[in-house]
Amino acid sequence: MKRKLKILHTSDIHLDNNIGLGADASPGQKGFTAVIDEAIKHDVDIFLLAGDLFDHNRVKQPCLDFTTEQLARLKCPVVMITGNHDCMADYSVYHRYDPRDAGVHVTFLQEESGSVCRLEDYGVTIWGRGIVDHHPGHKPLESVPRHEHEGWYLGMTHGYYVDRGAEMFSSLITPSEIERSQFDYLALGHVHVFSIMQHGKTIAAYPGSPNLGQGAKEMSVALVDLDPMQGVTVEKISLLPGAA
Repeated sequence: MKRKLKILHTSDIHLDNNIGLGADASPGQKGFTAVIDEAIKHDVDIFLLAGDLFDHNRVKQPCLDFTTEQLARLKCPVVMITGNHDCMADYSVYHRYDPRDAGVHVTFLQEESGSVCRLEDYGVTIWGRGIVDHHPGHKPLESVPRHEHEGWYLGMTHGYYVDRGAEMFSSLITPSEIERSQFDYLALGHVHVFSIMQHGKTIAAYPGSPNLGQGAKEMSVALVDLDPMQGVTVEKISLLPGAA
């Protein structure tokens, strides 16, 4: 049976090697800290991170230590995938860093064709597919499995949503693919502007980026309510910059 749940969905944090303390914290640090603060403030049930946690695969140990410290602040399940900036290629940062070091509450979906995790206590199934190679032939929503459990079905992927044309872009996501997925909610990453779209029964959203250093005009995340009676509602939460 479906139950009421509250989810925080973020992406495109783009942490890099610019790591400082207090007032010297980087825009990425401030953004990630604000995101974690917001999840704790709203006491969310699940935290979704849809790629580009890191700005590149060359991040050094101080950045990785900061990341682990922030993820460890959360007590709810964290489910994450890679993006195009921190893709799961041979040179990926994730071959030398495991975000699950932050705690058993972190699940990292990293299979190239997509992975499924089941959060039994929440009645939630989550399919996620990150990026290994960001190119025009990559189809993020290719081969989404059918939902075989009761409860909520959530998706996570990283790519560029287009409702028409734009075939020259890489990692394309189309309206028909979203509709065929049959997700209740699809957590997207890649676009740094908050936006919501619905195709068929599926509501999808980009949460925007919390990193003002990435050209975003505002820091934002998506707060998602799953309600058996009301369905899925998505709210943009604007964040205030804070010191790490």
